Amino acid sequence: MPADLDSWAQCGLIYEVQDRVAWLRLNRPHRRNAMDHYPGGEGPEGMGLRDALLEAIHEATEDNQVKAAVITGNGPVFSSGADLRQVGIIQIPEERRRSTTYSRDDGILYGWYRLFEAIWRSETPFIAAVNGPAVGGGCQLALACDLIVASEEATFWEIFARIGLPLEGGGAWLLTRSLSLPLAKELALLAEPLSAKKAEEWRLINRCVPAADLEATAAEMATKLATLGPPASGPASSGPVRDVSARIGHIKSQLNAAWEQSMWQTFREEANLLNVSAGEPAPGPDH
Repeated sequence: MPADLDSWAQCGLIYEVQDRVAWLRLNRPHRRNAMDHYPGGEGPEGMGLRDALLEAIHEATEDNQVKAAVITGNGPVFSSGADLRQVGIIQIPEERRRSTTYSRDDGILYGWYRLFEAIWRSETPFIAAVNGPAVGGGCQLALACDLIVASEEATFWEIFARIGLPLEGGGAWLLTRSLSLPLAKELALLAEPLSAKKAEEWRLINRCVPAADLEATAAEMATKLATLGPPASGPASSGPVRDVSARIGHIKSQLNAAWEQSMWQTFREEANLLNVSAGEPAPGPDH
């Protein structure tokens, strides 16, 4: 399916590809880049920013010309999370709702899980360029990315305890894999904004930079991923190399899968990938 750039733009997402890097810009500064979703969104037929973002993540994953992606926000805020003012939060059709579990089912079938899993499972590396406060679901969106660069003006705020909600959007999973358990609890239980500088000290993010350098830093990092080539010196490849950058996606998948696998499974996947030439599909059953 071709990218529906006009519809996404109406929803508050600007999508463009420059030099094999996809840029996904949250563009609802009047709502602090809050993510609404269908039904009740501002876009065509009620489509919302979260829906457009999910489609754009899939587009950046499926477009074989895209080698890296950057998610950032326009305006002073990265994202304030879910748009709590939108009408119609539950997406399961009314006639299919169970009497006692429809909220839970909706959260799994239609909720934030799909957004963050799409980034996690994608073989395209995603960089979060956090330009300002990343709050609630906006914080999870940043943390779900593979690399995180933040402006000195950015903060990371797991606000849920202050609004009477459990951690949403996979926050408990993300925090406990990014931080020690005591630091994860400090961030989630006290529900206070964490400065980008402190987040860098905690190793929650990769880099904290001056605001004026944010996009250039993210662009430089993305370009390195998109144009990775063989080393000028050192060990040579053991086989034909057509596109070294194609291996980036495999390595991302290896690292993510290692969080979820046993040591044996990790080595088995490594052995399988060694039989796949860079830039070429895996051999089929007739090969």
